[in-house]
Amino acid sequence: MAIEEVYRHPEDYDLEMAAHGMDDLPFWLNLLAREHPRRVLEVGCGTGRLTIPLARAGSGQGFHVTGMDAEGAMLRRARERAQCEPDTVRTALRLLPGDVRELRLHERFDVIVLPFGVAHHLLTLEEQLAAWRALHEHLAPGGLLAVEVNAPNLALLAQAADDGTPRTTDLDVWDAAHTRHLVRSVSTTYCPATQQALLAFSYQVCTAEGQCHSYDSQFAMHVYFPQEFGLLFTTTGFTLERLIGSYDDKPFDARSPVMIALARA
Repeated sequence: MAIEEVYRHPEDYDLEMAAHGMDDLPFWLNLLAREHPRRVLEVGCGTGRLTIPLARAGSGQGFHVTGMDAEGAMLRRARERAQCEPDTVRTALRLLPGDVRELRLHERFDVIVLPFGVAHHLLTLEEQLAAWRALHEHLAPGGLLAVEVNAPNLALLAQAADDGTPRTTDLDVWDAAHTRHLVRSVSTTYCPATQQALLAFSYQVCTAEGQCHSYDSQFAMHVYFPQEFGLLFTTTGFTLERLIGSYDDKPFDARSPVMIALARA
């Protein structure tokens, strides 16, 4: 499970997320409101984009949120952001380093979430099974596991499997203060035999004064297909309840952009 170079530049990652205009937070807040948990674990919490708002909700609804990430720079950024929160929110929040394949937290959670494609970083079946089994061990009886991945884009994968997609600029954005400018380009290749896609990103980041730095960041990801995705749950002791295809809670179908599996321990 490789770490992308961009994860060592959390300020760039935050700028990416802001540019994407992510609209997934209400989905996760509503899910927790329905579950009435006491303990929540977010795997792959990054810079706290979701973790901190979830902790805000937890401070009012009586649950505690643990955010875990494998990349130290992302966790440091999340801790910096958490320092801006009231004491009640910081009390409801804990941020820890960790690898989902080797969870050893010595506690169980009522809800565990892997949002925004975290599971794509698990490249092999062995890694996936290790992670799913560890997650099962950390769920309280009857607890909920929610895992979100991208639905396979067959047209893109077919193009990527032939000769790879041409490099294109997919992001060109300034931060809100207009002090940093990020330009990102990407080319994608795909190996059908391993179901692994490689997104080769290139970044150029400049300040308003014209100081620039550039770097490459390769995202190797496993491409999940619906039936395979469901089998990961049933073969590791979960009961799969639903497969959702969007943040407005619609069932998964052939046009869905995401797959969000909800399963019980």
